[in-house]
Amino acid sequence: MSQPTKKRLGARMIRAIFNGVALGILGGAGIYILAQGVDTLAGSPVLNPTAFLLIILGGSITASVGIELSKDLSGE
Repeated sequence: MSQPTKKRLGARMIRAIFNGVALGILGGAGIYILAQGVDTLAGSPVLNPTAFLLIILGGSITASVGIELSKDLSGE
C-alpha cells in the first residue's frame, strides 16, 4: 500500500504566496476604487486609496501563508 505523497513545504508556501497575491490584487483593486469613490463624494482627499490597496495585499498574503502553515502543523 502506498501512502499519499506529502507536498513539500516550499511548494505549499509558493502556492500560498501566489494565491495571496492574486486575492490581494483583486480585493485591493476593489477597495482602491471604493476609497477613490469616497474621496470623490467628499470633494477632498479623505482616504488614501494606495494605503488600503497595500493593507489588503499584505493581509491576504499573510493569511494565505498562515493557512498553509497551519495545515502543515496539523499534519494534513
